[in-house]
Amino acid sequence: MYETFKKHEDVLDIAKEERPGNGARQMLTKVVNSLSSKMEVGAPMAALYLLQNPDHYTSHQFVPFYWRNYFNYVQGQWSNLLDFAEPVEEDTNIIPEDPDVELDDAPECDDTGPTLEMTQTHTETVQMTRKNGYYLAKSNTDDYRFRPSQLDRICLYDFIQCSIKHPIRSTRHPRKDLRWFRLLEDHPHFSSHAMALDPVRREMHVPHFIGPSLPRRDGGNREDYCCAMLTLFCPWRTGIDLKSADITWEEAFNRYVFSERQTQLMANFNMRYECYDARDDYGAIVKSKGSNDDDDDDSDDELGYADDGENAEDDDEYLAMVLGKAASSLNQSNSAIVAALKSAGWKIGSLAKGTLNNLKLPTIAIDSALRSSAWNNIIKVEKLRAWRRKIGGFLVDSEAGEIQNPTGREVRNDVYILSNTYLSKDFVPPDERWRGLMSRVISDFKLNPGQEKAFRIIANHACCIAPEQLLMHLGGMGGTGKSTVIRALCQFFTKREEEYRFVLLGPTGTSAALIGGSTYHTFLGLHTGKSTGGTATAVVEEVRE
Repeated sequence: MYETFKKHEDVLDIAKEERPGNGARQMLTKVVNSLSSKMEVGAPMAALYLLQNPDHYTSHQFVPFYWRNYFNYVQGQWSNLLDFAEPVEEDTNIIPEDPDVELDDAPECDDTGPTLEMTQTHTETVQMTRKNGYYLAKSNTDDYRFRPSQLDRICLYDFIQCSIKHPIRSTRHPRKDLRWFRLLEDHPHFSSHAMALDPVRREMHVPHFIGPSLPRRDGGNREDYCCAMLTLFCPWRTGIDLKSADITWEEAFNRYVFSERQTQLMANFNMRYECYDARDDYGAIVKSKGSNDDDDDDSDDELGYADDGENAEDDDEYLAMVLGKAASSLNQSNSAIVAALKSAGWKIGSLAKGTLNNLKLPTIAIDSALRSSAWNNIIKVEKLRAWRRKIGGFLVDSEAGEIQNPTGREVRNDVYILSNTYLSKDFVPPDERWRGLMSRVISDFKLNPGQEKAFRIIANHACCIAPEQLLMHLGGMGGTGKSTVIRALCQFFTKREEEYRFVLLGPTGTSAALIGGSTYHTFLGLHTGKSTGGTATAVVEEVRE
């Protein structure tokens, strides 16, 4: 952004402006274009950043939490303490242990004996600042370790959620509904900042754990898990506060009384690993089942057939009776779709019988010199021919042989004017009870004006008698409430007992799961068998077929 500003700063020259403010608009446009090209973000998102508007909307805010720094600090203090406590045979000037003396305040020894300057066994990122001619190092753990004395009983997790730090000399006044306290004198910001706790943040702010995954409760190193949980939920200022030297981390964990909320949070931490275990178990079951199916196929191949040129596989009726796993699943799906269409009022009649009769397997002459590429071409041609016969069977009158228009309306492939009756907010459906249902659904989901408008258009259209097909696009950035509109429509159609009138599809598994639907490939039967492993062109051809 700075490079763009310096490169085009001549556009801000007032003397060269044709209109007042034109130079500023040009500079803003150049900065947005530069951000769009370098950051790979769209121009609307770049404009949102420049206007200091959020690029997404969430119900909660996430606070960055580098939990490993606190864990390493606690472990490092105990490791250094144990290393210092181990006696050395050649050491004669050993400092007597004084329980009332802090490690940081202990006196230094002379050069002939050991000192309390311990080698850190962990790394920690610090921020260097200069104040009154001195350089100060501030780490991520300082805010909690040197928090005000009035907040001694606050655990680390609640501190990350609820703590607010405010500069004392800031022109922006602090919140008057909170109690502000001074940090301890050892904190680098002792004279420049104050701190307060906001209990309301507990409901709206969630710590975002950044770094390695938390230790597992039911696996891995039990001592690391107990140390991590005590670091999060037991108040401390130094690592020595969490346990005594004569007990282990597990014993200290078992002795500490966690609150009901803390116990629930620890269970939530482990839910991620439980999901991973369930995924791995399901994958193992599928894999073992697939291997058993392969063994059954191999046993069938070992039976052998008569080599007299009259095997039963050459008979179409035999092939129709013996279907593979993928073909059987596809037939079941087709039968379910036909049943759903019939229940929706789609009268297939004699067309379905004619279509099924036309879908007989073709007779192909097999030559020993036929190459694989030629065989693939034959398969593609026959698949395309079968698809045309299948689709044509529903559109062609079996008696007259003419193409039918199921809707009886004129087919228009152009822009044309629609009736705006159901687009209006004042639309009155033929049945008044559906109007009350719309209002209740809008109230239940708390739809904003934009969401309500999209919902009413679709709901009004569904209440019309014999309406034309509604082709509607509902767009927006992430978090704007598109899925909420879809869930509201699902409830609306469910109350009308018309779930069959819509299908929820998504391009990816995540998007489909968010709306409770299926992916395009699953619903349309794409890639139902083994992957072809072909190029992009081959995949496109397969979708077209």
